[in-house]
Amino acid sequence: MCLFSSNVMASSDTSHSGKVKYKETQEALKFDKGAKHVEVFTVIDRIYNIDISAGTFMIEAEILLKWRNESDLQNLKKQFSEHTITGHKLDKMLDKLWHPEFVVKSETVRRETLFRTLHLNPDGSLELFEKFETTLPVNTEIRQYPFGTLKLNLDIVAFTHDAKEMTFDPVYFEIGHKEQEEPVLVGNWKILDSFVDKKISHRLSSTDQVYSQNGFHFIVEHEFLDSLQKIFFPIGCIILISLFLNLFSSMRFKDNISMRIFGQLYLLLTFFALKFTLADEIPTTHYINLVDLLFIIGTAVIVLNLFSSIILSERYLEEKAGTRRLEILLDKSASGLTIVALFASIIYVLS
Repeated sequence: MCLFSSNVMASSDTSHSGKVKYKETQEALKFDKGAKHVEVFTVIDRIYNIDISAGTFMIEAEILLKWRNESDLQNLKKQFSEHTITGHKLDKMLDKLWHPEFVVKSETVRRETLFRTLHLNPDGSLELFEKFETTLPVNTEIRQYPFGTLKLNLDIVAFTHDAKEMTFDPVYFEIGHKEQEEPVLVGNWKILDSFVDKKISHRLSSTDQVYSQNGFHFIVEHEFLDSLQKIFFPIGCIILISLFLNLFSSMRFKDNISMRIFGQLYLLLTFFALKFTLADEIPTTHYINLVDLLFIIGTAVIVLNLFSSIILSERYLEEKAGTRRLEILLDKSASGLTIVALFASIIYVLS
């Protein structure tokens, strides 16, 4: 659970005991005076369907906006026959009232509002609550994948009122309810860190207006055991089988010729099938990450062993001199090159 109060809004990047990290840009600070302050309370119910291949994730969240309409307080109390209203009554009420509105920035699918309520507090303040779910993009540039971290963002931006008129002040942030038994982060991921920021958002709809923005950010990491059993273990096994097949089944024995050639061919087809199976587990990027390198190395090893087996089989059948020495050289070279390539790939992604 992460909490913070408006008392720490001047902090830049300081972690407070029991409170989430909070950042506010200098540009946002300029609009704090003179604008109507709307307090933002946020609870993240679920983060799920993190699809690194498509570069999206889904989130279910609750946001409550709290403000005061001092100029029309008495009339407001008369209009509320109930303390909390929903449905068509809520829409009609909001048409008559000044109220904040927000959009979810960069969402790939328009958010689906599950339900909304409008509540009038005894002190005259109003609370507009909304629970929604939406699909958001995620930056999947992780050269070390399946190691490394992802940054997931939920940004809300004021819609109808610019920053001179209204500013969003994040005062409460919680990852999951206290009584919630279900995990907030669904899948083979874990949350390492989270922070909140307050910024100014620029919009092309106007050249002289800017809008208040609150961002809720999560740093997540892929579970290592999941990567081990889905990626590293099968890739490692196929590469080892390919190397061992060459090292311990000499083609000087004619019975091994078919086994070795067809064995490498089957391993190559299995490797392609594995890559196809793991397509949804691998981020689509414009660069080569660690998993891509492992597949390239694995494919190269199997193809090299397959071609060398075909060449050696022909030499053995023709009984050419020096074939045994060539076989030993090729088999040991393949093992050595594999080890060098694996170390080089690790150095590449860490550099």
